[in-house]
Amino acid sequence: AMVDAMVGGVVEAMVTVTCGKLAPVVGELSSNLDTSCAAIEAASAADADVIVLPELTTSGYCFLSADEARAVSISRDHAIFERWHSAGRGAIVIAGFAELGEDGRLYNSAVLLDATGGRSWYRKVHLWDSEQLWFAAGSEPPPVVETALGSIAFMVCYDMEFLEMTRAVAVRGADLLAVPTNWPWLD
Repeated sequence: AMVDAMVGGVVEAMVTVTCGKLAPVVGELSSNLDTSCAAIEAASAADADVIVLPELTTSGYCFLSADEARAVSISRDHAIFERWHSAGRGAIVIAGFAELGEDGRLYNSAVLLDATGGRSWYRKVHLWDSEQLWFAAGSEPPPVVETALGSIAFMVCYDMEFLEMTRAVAVRGADLLAVPTNWPWLD
């Protein structure tokens, strides 16, 4: 999608936002990482400025146990974040992942990688359905990150349903809200 970037009510530039429609597979960490890198490379080759991948891109979504979720969780120092940044070739990349926190707890998290390699992190606050069986809720508000393209906020899926979350980032000056989401098909 092409988005007009507004600064003070004046259109500054056109920004191309690409949302990667991926179907990460639970338990397939290696192939999910390769698939996500390929999607980022394709979007950047098509001149995307901002690339948004799904919630839990690295791990898949519908877990059967806490052990299954833990087996595909990664820490913030995982090599995938550098791979995503490189694959983006200067684009801003926002994607979800199952995070193994420094406290040993699991979080449904997202990262924003800017063109300079800077990283901003967010842990989903409002857990949906069975997510609370595998993940701890985050406690920090969604970040609003100043980028060369304007102020970008991001949160994860169900968080968007809570008006105080979206209002808070708007009040803090977000020009764009990116929301990694994974709506699995449930029978």
